[in-house]
Order: sequence, then structure tokens, then C-alpha cells
Amino acid sequence: MALNDQLRTGSASPVARRNVIGAITLVFGADVAMGLTYPLLNLLLEARGVDERIIGLNAAMSPLGIIVMGVILPRLVARRSSAPIAWIAMACLAASILAMGLFTSLTAWFVIRFALGAAAGALFALSEAWLMHFTADEHRGRTTAIYTTVMATGFGAGTAILPFAGTEGMLPFVMGAVFIALGSLPLLLIRLDGSEFEADESDDKTGMTVFAWAAPLLLLGVLTMTLFDSVMLSFFPIYAVRQSLELSTAAWLLGAAVAGAALFQLPIGWLADRWSRRGVIWVATLGTCSLALAMPVVIKTWLAWPLAVALGSCAYALYSLALVAMGDRFKGPMLVAGSAAVAAMWGIGGIVGPPVTGWVFKVAGHESLPYVLAAPYVVFAVFLAISGGHLVRQGWRR
Repeated sequence: MALNDQLRTGSASPVARRNVIGAITLVFGADVAMGLTYPLLNLLLEARGVDERIIGLNAAMSPLGIIVMGVILPRLVARRSSAPIAWIAMACLAASILAMGLFTSLTAWFVIRFALGAAAGALFALSEAWLMHFTADEHRGRTTAIYTTVMATGFGAGTAILPFAGTEGMLPFVMGAVFIALGSLPLLLIRLDGSEFEADESDDKTGMTVFAWAAPLLLLGVLTMTLFDSVMLSFFPIYAVRQSLELSTAAWLLGAAVAGAALFQLPIGWLADRWSRRGVIWVATLGTCSLALAMPVVIKTWLAWPLAVALGSCAYALYSLALVAMGDRFKGPMLVAGSAAVAAMWGIGGIVGPPVTGWVFKVAGHESLPYVLAAPYVVFAVFLAISGGHLVRQGWRR
């Protein structure tokens, strides 16, 4: 019996469980790379006196690479086994980190950051596709929550390299490559039988376009969260300082939001499994809107701390729940296409969020940040109400 059939009948094998563990831990290395390179390269470019607009364009290369890989990956997986692609992507990721230290010209960093984003995008998409494929339906919420927690932890580990390694010389790049090499070890756990992403004879053409037609609200949910993520990480410290907070306090508040995203996904996933997928989506969406709009009232009080934790928890829950919905409704090549589309949403959010927010700040000032954070969730709530709370079109067959 193929692993997919075992899972659908509720008899997940030890091999399937190993694959789930491997998929969850594999993403750690990709997140370390992203968490390290975003602040490290931006700091180095700023120290060189590079124009802020150029720094922004350079930072956009990684999200652009994720988008391009999202288009290419389903075709690659359709022609080749997915495991070798993951090994190649991990090798490219480590090589990209080392290349950034060896080739320090701005032109080289444009190319290298694109390559790094493409490699990371492949790992994001493959790990999510494996996770959704090999996880039993009744455990998908909790398993996806653990995956999201590992993602947040990996990103935090990447940023934590800087205080130890500094920004000078090869040390931060070597440390990043070592973390990525260690992060490739979970690939040794993965055991595939070749049937995981096979298309049925009755399957129509698959790909990102087909997936987007089948699940537009699912992708909108991911985009909503990625916009929040990119804007919060980029502009919350500036907003908090403008509200007369110390820079250290602003940084710790942002850390509290990230901690909330990492620590509270498991109870959210448990609630999605035991109560209602749609109910938790509504709570997370409306909770994010309410908490973001409450920020100006509590930002200077002790309530800012629990608000930051709750805001991070609710905002990031939308991503976990979107993955759960994808695993519930799709399989085979459509699961790969969906994972690639989700990765592409990360790229689009990373490219669009900061510059649009910068334009809003010029018009309305930095005090508009809470409204910028809430706006995508308000839009998502409107479409969620129109769809009756379904992230996937009801007429789409499984």
C-alpha cells in the first residue's frame, strides 16, 4: 500500500512519521539563511554608504528568487524525484551563503541573493508538500503548527548569529553555511516510494494557475500574513521609537510578537483539529484586526507586551491554517503546485509590503502603522465572509 493510501485510511506507517519529522526539521536551514542574510547584508551595505533604495532593491532579490522558483518547481518535480531536488537546493543555499562572503561586490550580491531565494523557495515548497502529504488528516492542525514554530525558530536563529559572529569577515557566512549543512541532515530521514506526487490518469492539467483558481482565498490568506510579516519586521521598531519608546524596548516588543508566533501555534493547531478549522480562521483574522487597531492605545503601557504576543499569535495563525486547508483538500501534483504558490506569496509579500508601507508613511505618517497592519486582514475578512468561510472553492474535487 502506498504511503498516501495508508495515511488516507488512518494507518500512517513509521516511514510516514519519519517523513513528517524530516519535513518539519528541514525548513530550519532555509529559515536560518533568510534570517541571517536580511539583516547582515543590509547592515553591510548601509555601512558602505549605499543608497537606501538600492539596499531595498537588493533585499528584494531573495523574494524574487522565491517567486521564480514557485513557477519552476512544479515542472521540475513532475519530471524528477523531489528528494534530489531538495539536496541540490540545500547545497545551493550553503554555497550562496559562502559566496556572499567571498564575492562582496554589490552586483554579485544581486545575483547571489536571487539564487539564495530560489534555493530557499524550493526547500519551503518541498518541505510543505511533504508535510501535507504524509500527515494524517486528524493531526494536520497540530503538525502544521509545529512546522510553523520551527520556521519562526529558524529565522530567529539566523538573526541570532550576528551578535556572536559580528558583521566583519567570513565568520558570519561560515557559521550560516554550517547551520545550513546541519539543517540538511533531516533529508536523511526522508523515504519516498515514488507515488507521493504522481498524477492520477484522471487528473487535469496542474500548476500554480490551476491551484490559484481552485484556492484563491487560501493564497490571499498567505499573502495577508506575509504582508503583515514584512511590514511588522521592517517598520514596527521605527513606529515604537516614534511613540517615545526606547529602541531596546521596541526590539523586545518585536521579539515578543515573534515569540507569540512561535509558541502559540501548537494550541491554535490543536483547536483547529478539535473544534473548527473555519472557526479558528475567523478568530485569528478578527483578532489580528482588533489587536492591531488597539496598538496606539496600549503601546505606552504594560499592556503592549501581552498585545504583542497575542498579535503575533493571531497573525501567523492564518498561515498555519492555510497550510492545513491545502493538506485537507489537495494531493499529488496539486499539492506541489500549491506549496510552490504559497512560497510565491511569501516572495510577493516581501517585495510589495515594505515599499507600499513606505509610501503610506510619507502620506499619513508613521503613526499609520497599526492601520497598515490591520488593512490586509480586513480585506481578507470581507472575502472570507463572501466565501462562507471556505479557503478552497467548494466545487473543487479532492
